[in-house]
Amino acid sequence: MKEKRILETILLERERQDRSMVRLEFNVHPDVVVMNFIYEDPADDEDVHKQRHNHDPELLDEETFEALKKELYERNIPFKQRRDEFM
Repeated sequence: MKEKRILETILLERERQDRSMVRLEFNVHPDVVVMNFIYEDPADDEDVHKQRHNHDPELLDEETFEALKKELYERNIPFKQRRDEFM
């Protein structure tokens, strides 16, 4: 059920008029998956004090991530999955 709440949040972010969400990025770690919202770069002439805050990252477990990934494929929402190995 957590994936339904997260999916609603993603759909709301995509509809924003003030920012353009480009894709999602999932950083997969052994015990947690971190989901970040990636936006188009703002124009350089904007006032840096008025820039909108990015959506906070979401922490998911592997099961929620797999269920959410299926929904993203069905809705054609772009995302990138990373499994970086750190030494």
